[in-house]
Amino acid sequence: MKRNLGLLALVSAFSIVSFSAQATPVFANKEKKACNYCHSVDQGGGPRGFRGLYYKGHNLSFAGYKEAAEAKKEGVKSGALGSKSKPTKPYTGK
Repeated sequence: MKRNLGLLALVSAFSIVSFSAQATPVFANKEKKACNYCHSVDQGGGPRGFRGLYYKGHNLSFAGYKEAAEAKKEGVKSGALGSKSKPTKPYTGK
């Protein structure tokens, strides 16, 4: 009986981990963008790229966002995704 409960707990834990790893983040759904649109990791997640810093600094909104201007401020090319969106200049929020 104890072995069955242990096995059930293990299977349950793997099920939860598997489900959460495949879940689409709320903000990506809200904005209809891939995770690497805002994050500087090619698969998404992890540190924020220039767009993610803007989004966080503007109350989780892209209202007023201008791609070319923000990219220039952060020292990256407009349209950069994932690792190429990592700012080369400190983010000031302005």
